[in-house]
Amino acid sequence: MDSLEQLACWAFNCDRAQLYTGDYEADEENIKLFHEALDSYTRGIPVQYITGEAEFMGFDFDVNPSVLIPRPETEILVERSLALIEREGMTEPFILDLGTGSGAIAVSLTKLSPSCKIIASDVSEEALEVGRENAAANGVSDRIQFILSDFFERIPEKEKFDLVISNPPYIPSEDYDSLPLEVRSEPRIALDGGLKGLGFYGKIISESAKRLKDGGYLILEIGYGQTAAIKSLIESAGSYRDVKIIKDYNDIDRVVFAKRH
Repeated sequence: MDSLEQLACWAFNCDRAQLYTGDYEADEENIKLFHEALDSYTRGIPVQYITGEAEFMGFDFDVNPSVLIPRPETEILVERSLALIEREGMTEPFILDLGTGSGAIAVSLTKLSPSCKIIASDVSEEALEVGRENAAANGVSDRIQFILSDFFERIPEKEKFDLVISNPPYIPSEDYDSLPLEVRSEPRIALDGGLKGLGFYGKIISESAKRLKDGGYLILEIGYGQTAAIKSLIESAGSYRDVKIIKDYNDIDRVVFAKRH
């Protein structure tokens, strides 16, 4: 479904089939809503912010301009994490989701791995509120603890995790102004990864080594062309082995796994 179809279905409260068969009611309010949505869309506002919702891993999530819109490529991170949990026989995996935003990763993992428990952190209280709402709407609030924290800053030091997962900001600062207007409508704090997009990885990699259980895994989403630099950071940390790179649907390196030894 393209963007205009999504807006029309949302404004007229119908599905795609109804839209094309005319099997829906369009009163003055619906028409006004559709025109307002079109106006917002032409000004570069993402469809998901207009409708207030996004789909991820088959689940519905509320989104607003305080959170990054979940991307299909991030589903790879979730899918491979679930496969890892099963392969390693983790019966009650304890997971840290750094920079949770809308909670899409944490909520999806908790829905699809019913025995896991998660701490989900974010530096933005507004983002955490969205995450909490999504956890409640999906019935998993009892298994996700949301913490206001700048990465590891307020994560209790006593906690040791089976998995540390993060989709940090990784757009290079030098590329930010050339991004499409629609993308720049999302929170810059969730996109801008500093010089070469690598600004957050060193800290995540080094700090995760202290917070992972022996044999636990660090799982990171990465940007285009960052593989060699991030592998070098992992190797320099001296705490990991079995580094694996997973490609996305466009054959681009997208997810890095590293095992704590």
